[in-house]
Amino acid sequence: MGKAAHMASQDGVWPAILQEIQRNVSSHQFGTWFRNVEMAELSADALKLRVPSTFYHDWLRRHYVETIQRAVLAVTGNSPMVEFVVSDTPPSAAVEPAVAPEPSEPARPTAPSPRASHVSSVMRAEPRRYYPVDWTARMNKQLVFETFVSGASNAVAHAAALAIAQNPGQAYNPFFLHGGVGLGKTHLIQAITHSLLAHRPELELLYLTCEDFMNHFIASVQNNERDRFRAVYRTKDVLLIDDIHFLCKGAREVTQEEFFHTFNTLYNAGKQIVLSSDCPPQELTKLEERLVSRFKWGLVARIDPPSYEERLAILRKKAQLRGRVLPDEVLHFIAENVDTSVRDLEGAIIKVIAFSSLMNRPVDVSLTRDALRDTVQRVASAITVDDIIRAVTAHFQIKMSDLQSRRRSQSVAQPRQIAMYLIRTLTRHSLEEIGGYFGGRDHTTVMHACDRIKTLISQDPSIAAAIEHLTATLRRTT
Repeated sequence: MGKAAHMASQDGVWPAILQEIQRNVSSHQFGTWFRNVEMAELSADALKLRVPSTFYHDWLRRHYVETIQRAVLAVTGNSPMVEFVVSDTPPSAAVEPAVAPEPSEPARPTAPSPRASHVSSVMRAEPRRYYPVDWTARMNKQLVFETFVSGASNAVAHAAALAIAQNPGQAYNPFFLHGGVGLGKTHLIQAITHSLLAHRPELELLYLTCEDFMNHFIASVQNNERDRFRAVYRTKDVLLIDDIHFLCKGAREVTQEEFFHTFNTLYNAGKQIVLSSDCPPQELTKLEERLVSRFKWGLVARIDPPSYEERLAILRKKAQLRGRVLPDEVLHFIAENVDTSVRDLEGAIIKVIAFSSLMNRPVDVSLTRDALRDTVQRVASAITVDDIIRAVTAHFQIKMSDLQSRRRSQSVAQPRQIAMYLIRTLTRHSLEEIGGYFGGRDHTTVMHACDRIKTLISQDPSIAAAIEHLTATLRRTT
């Protein structure tokens, strides 16, 4: 009982479990079935979750118990029994989620909109579940401009988003935002939406995913209500759609046709259109050419993976949002080992804080290494010393024998130091072992080389770019 109470009281455990679940389900499934779930109790043997209704209770029990158990195991090291309890919310206040025709992709639950003024008057008369009457309730309150970390990797996209929030329909229309998974596209789109909701309440807005758009359109066809659908989507002042590349999946000709006319109606009326995608317009090969060309009419902005310095800033911001100040050496360790996306950086922070709370240990490099063991081991097992040496010699166009020689010229010494730094950060080799690869140098030489490169990363953009390029190449090719 004491242990159960202790574990249930730990801060950060449930957010860490949710983060792990989010990695294993689609964003649509996560938003539908997990955003309204709360942890009531957690012990080594049992996890009790509070859900809004019996509908949630039955659906989660049938479809997601194993997913939840795997997430708990990844965060806590335990695999408890999962129980669901229905909250005390009166039945009249709870709205069951509408299940899409395909059970594997259930539609999101609907609830009364906190911004009823942004729902079409047509919709107020007779709302249907497959229309986005509750879209503002699904917004993430943390995804605002104040929590977005701007840097070289996203400067153009960030500046354009700010301009659109101030003057929608005037600057950069349409605005097409693209980049890899977890780099901040949704953050910027929701930041625009939050800003407009707060400062331009007279505007009719609609934010949703492309998958939602398609589901709503299909439902309108099934119910013979395409005019009703058009009355909702073609009368907005600002339309923001996430993951527009979803239009390319499968046979979507009719849906593409509908979006084409929706786009034209809004654009010709001077209304703002904001779209995000995982690739630039020209790579949407299954999309009609007339749509691709229209996506390029305005501003196309790319978000790149964050640099080392940006990763540090993001980590500090994410920790600050959780009321924590983590040691610099911990932030550097995470930044060196997690460089794939902003989402992964946030996941690492949540996991470290939760691990510290569960283990009742202070946050230091040792704890961080333990908490992120899977991530660190995955990197270490994938990249070898030979991989790094080959990459460095190819990049600087020198020979391997030069790295192992006693030459101290800048053209050789600096690539040698970079190779040592990369081996130290991307593998689990000790300082002594690394020195052995470079002509039997001692551990103090390797330590000096690593410290020197860390300093140059913050002072010399060309060195920072070389490290970033080499690291990305090694992770991509191994």
